[in-house]
Amino acid sequence: MSAMSESVHRLSKRIEELQGAARKARLEAMQLAAKLLTTSNSELAGSPTNAHRDGELAALRARYAGLVKIADEAQAQIDRLQAEEHERKYYR
Repeated sequence: MSAMSESVHRLSKRIEELQGAARKARLEAMQLAAKLLTTSNSELAGSPTNAHRDGELAALRARYAGLVKIADEAQAQIDRLQAEEHERKYYR
């Protein structure tokens, strides 16, 4: 019984770690989204732009896409581990 309890505890700990990583990625993605929106809005308003800004926007978009992917993958792992944790707690 203690081995199962230890296994469930390890799963719970891993879930917590993944939730923290997903939360961090989502927060950074939201900050980048805000920066992208404000920059895009200033361009639409007619503020002067330059090639450096275009490169910066491309880098921000790429980073945003990467963070979204990280958060989505972490959430998929969390869901899988929570299902496994539930099965171990209640069906084994």
